Amino acid sequence: MTVPRGETPRARWGLIESAAGFVGAFVLISLLIAWLRGALYYDPNVVLVLSYAVVWVPLLSAVVVASYIRGTRSLARDVGLRITWLDVFFGVGAGLLARTAAAIIEIAMTGRMVGMGVTFGDTVYDGWWLFGTILAPVLIAPFIEELFFRGLLLRAVQRASATLLGSRTATVIAILVSSLLFALLHLTQAVNPTAALILGASAFVFGLAAATIAALTGRIGGSIVAHIVFNGALVLTSL
Repeated sequence: MTVPRGETPRARWGLIESAAGFVGAFVLISLLIAWLRGALYYDPNVVLVLSYAVVWVPLLSAVVVASYIRGTRSLARDVGLRITWLDVFFGVGAGLLARTAAAIIEIAMTGRMVGMGVTFGDTVYDGWWLFGTILAPVLIAPFIEELFFRGLLLRAVQRASATLLGSRTATVIAILVSSLLFALLHLTQAVNPTAALILGASAFVFGLAAATIAALTGRIGGSIVAHIVFNGALVLTSL
């Protein structure tokens, strides 16, 4: 393979995996939605697991391939999976500020705060309720999504852009790209144009906050904490 002048394979590390992970998640989400629209009957618990699996599997696979096959086999070095007490402090603050901004966006667009339409149906305190209400949205999803968007994708775009544009411009571009794609993926949850605007704007605002923390600290610990707080606050108010 011929390497362009001034560019190294390491500089392009993670780009292919990032593209494959994002496209894979988008395609699987679309297929699941199409299946649900045509299905006469489906088990809601199965759909609950599938709705997360179609996102988690491709995103996590991309991180694993990038780190353990093409990287150093260290998530700390490859995607910045480390956390300090300072990350916790910044993460909690960023998560609360982003959730406040999301609430303002929702009120501005709808005239009231309705939790972006999040509902949990009849409460049945079993394992499925625990998974669908707490474990998946508040703990597991933030971890996997931050590994991909602020760990792999942000760093891949930043490294590739830096070879041509310099580190500062590359960082800004990486923050914007990771935030835009994060918002785009979450648009698949929208059920109408208004919900799409709210979800898209809220996810983009949070993406900017999380990506900025990751870029400034070189770690994704703060963005993971921010994501947990951001999702947890929504779950709490919706409950």
